Amino acid sequence: MTKIKKWISNHKIIIILFLLSFIMRIGVILLVDTPVISDFKTMLDASQELIKNTTAYKSMPYFITWGYQMGHVIYQAILLSIINSTTFLKVVNSIITSLTVVIIYLIGKELSNTKAATIITLIYSVFLFPLLLNTVLTNQLLPMLLILIAIYLWIKQKKSTKHIPIIIGVLLGLSNIFRSETIVIIIAFFLYSIFLIVKKENKKKVIISFLLIITSYIAVTLGTSYLLKATNISPSGLENKNPSWKFLEGLNVKTNGRYSEEDARRYAYNKEKTDKVLKKRIKKDYQNYPVLFLKKIKITWLNSDLSWSLGHLKNEEQIKYYEAINQFFIYFFFIMTLLSSITLFKKIYTHPQILITLILCIYCGVYLFIEVMPRYAYSLQIFEAILASITLGYILDNKKEDKVGAKNGKTRK
Repeated sequence: MTKIKKWISNHKIIIILFLLSFIMRIGVILLVDTPVISDFKTMLDASQELIKNTTAYKSMPYFITWGYQMGHVIYQAILLSIINSTTFLKVVNSIITSLTVVIIYLIGKELSNTKAATIITLIYSVFLFPLLLNTVLTNQLLPMLLILIAIYLWIKQKKSTKHIPIIIGVLLGLSNIFRSETIVIIIAFFLYSIFLIVKKENKKKVIISFLLIITSYIAVTLGTSYLLKATNISPSGLENKNPSWKFLEGLNVKTNGRYSEEDARRYAYNKEKTDKVLKKRIKKDYQNYPVLFLKKIKITWLNSDLSWSLGHLKNEEQIKYYEAINQFFIYFFFIMTLLSSITLFKKIYTHPQILITLILCIYCGVYLFIEVMPRYAYSLQIFEAILASITLGYILDNKKEDKVGAKNGKTRK
């Protein structure tokens, strides 16, 4: 009992953050009955088929073309085999995102200080967009938690530890199975490894660590894809048979790089047509890309869109009110992220800050070329919250110095 009390005392911030986040998220899913629509409905139906041992989904162009969506389908099927309820899936979402809040705090504390990390994490925990996203059966939530755990392990790993890079690679591989955006993190780890070598870190250790990460990542991803094909759960494994599709949408000047119903009808399941039209569009529209890129940055990083969670509501004034509140959070985290660059210029950063900054920069570059929508900012805003902890920590430290200087009769120049 004494040990339990001691553990609770030592981890009370983490416990409070988790419970507070979880209670709020449970409240949201009970109050907001978001219908399952779009791709999420397609994946939910396929999950139900897996439980019933029917195979109609295998003949659907959606899963034949985009086998990588099967990871989320299988994950949902496993949960639904325990309790066959979409509410249960949303409760699991709430657990996952509450743990995400905790990991944001833990990483923020490593990069800044406890006070700054706590304040920023509390602000993020009531951020409307990720809060309301728990009502949507999106495949974004679990993969990001796995990525954050992998990053935290990288930050905390000891010099003598060799198994941690393998665990990180496995976590990133699992994340990639559920949502294929982990390549961004892999590229960031690669560039960060180069940075560490330039900074004269242990060259051999850095290279071996990255090789272990990439090897275990590839093994998990390819192994799972092979297994899905061999068992005929997914005839396409985790393969994307039309990789140009996202670029076709992302470089569509008419839609500002967003999804197009017309394109979907004509090209979504036809790689040859997609490639052909993409080449034509690039040749025709490349001069408009600078303006397109600016518009896409605004859409991805600054636009509020709660329609995935609240689109079914009929009270437009109420939705506008929530959007306005949400917009405040978006601007807050974006500005705080930009301000975190001050510590980079002043060279008072920690090395992991470089990794988080690299991740956001790579995301920014990728989203210039592929399809965008405000919902994709879920991942970005998590890393923004981490960098916001650095900004707030810097502000608090400077205020503390000012107070000490004033007490001693001195002023800082």
